[in-house]
Amino acid sequence: MPIHPERRQLSDELHARPFHDFDGAGRFIRYVFLYDNSDQDIVSHINDWLTAQDRLPLGTREKFRRETFKNYIFRIERHTEFVTIGFIMKGETIRNGLAKGAFDKAAWPELPFDIIDSVPASLFHAIWVEIGARAPAKLDPLKVQFLLNSQAEASSQISDGAGQLHCSFDIDENEFSRAIVFHNCITPERMGRMVLRIIEMETYRMLALLGLPVARKYLSILVQIEHKLTDLTQQLTEQISRDDTEVQALLPALSQLAARVEEISANTSYRLSATKAYHDIFLARLEGLRLARLNGHQGVYGFLDRRMMPAMQTCFAFGERVQTLSQRIERTGSLLRTQTETTIQRQNRDLLSSMDRRAQAQLRLQQTVEGLSVIAGTYYGVGLVGILVEGFNLQPPFDEIGLVKAFAVPFVAVVIWFFINRVSRSVRRLNR
Repeated sequence: MPIHPERRQLSDELHARPFHDFDGAGRFIRYVFLYDNSDQDIVSHINDWLTAQDRLPLGTREKFRRETFKNYIFRIERHTEFVTIGFIMKGETIRNGLAKGAFDKAAWPELPFDIIDSVPASLFHAIWVEIGARAPAKLDPLKVQFLLNSQAEASSQISDGAGQLHCSFDIDENEFSRAIVFHNCITPERMGRMVLRIIEMETYRMLALLGLPVARKYLSILVQIEHKLTDLTQQLTEQISRDDTEVQALLPALSQLAARVEEISANTSYRLSATKAYHDIFLARLEGLRLARLNGHQGVYGFLDRRMMPAMQTCFAFGERVQTLSQRIERTGSLLRTQTETTIQRQNRDLLSSMDRRAQAQLRLQQTVEGLSVIAGTYYGVGLVGILVEGFNLQPPFDEIGLVKAFAVPFVAVVIWFFINRVSRSVRRLNR
């Protein structure tokens, strides 16, 4: 039985990036690196390190790898335009609060931070999620800010009240955004899924915001094009109202605006589409956390909605403005083409009328010439008759040349007219 060649790959996609159980306390640290054309430099760097650790290097098409070391788990994921490298430490035993050394790189010398510092790519984002035990009593916002070393915090209950999530969405001196998870006996399987959602929520939050600099970069150019298109439309309206026949002079300016809009669309369409996709994934991960209000704290969803949604709406509105502007240019171009075609049709009508008048004048001239030709032909024909009469030396009364010529005039005229008329009809039939 033949098997579709993509069946295995599509089935494995559901299991491409699993997250295993997370028991006890610990931490998940993730670095996100963007790349332009290929991630080969990053992968080669990681493969050199894996080889030095007596581990197999990543294959060419391998998208995910998880390697367990003595004190931590190394995790790498390859995506369409970014690579993530993560360190996972778990299984620590504490009664409440956080383990010592939370958010402190120096406290964890066993983690290979040096391979991160030498990655041949620019760091896009770094996330440190600290998983503690039971939340301390009377955990007010000031205490959370102290734990996160942040000036602001956003906190919510997660997983139907089974735990607490505290986030600081700023970046500290070690380039990390930080989050704390407190929980009360959440199963390792459930905790593993929860931590993965938190990590992915923060990852895709930043990736979704990549569209904002692009929108800001082209926004002023888009406004200029809109103003020029408005002026061009007003000129077209005025020329149409005046029945001006020179509206086609506006076509080069309109074509230039259309070309600039298409250029902007080509330069931004991929990033705006990616922003929409990342934003949808971000919302899905946020919804999967099943957030609920934590009394006395600003909620995570409210914090993100008030600060992130305006940026997303800017990106989405920019994309809609590009499409709307393209449609406006297309409608203006259709109106301009319609007016130009109307002008051309009017000119063609006038030209045909002029040609018809010239044809009629030419026909009358031709008829006049034909009449003169009959007269001239008759004159010469009668002259030939007179010569014939003189040559035959006829008896009276046929020897009167003048009389014979007089009688011959109508006959000669009819013959010549018939001949000329027949030739004219033949020529007219050929010209039809």
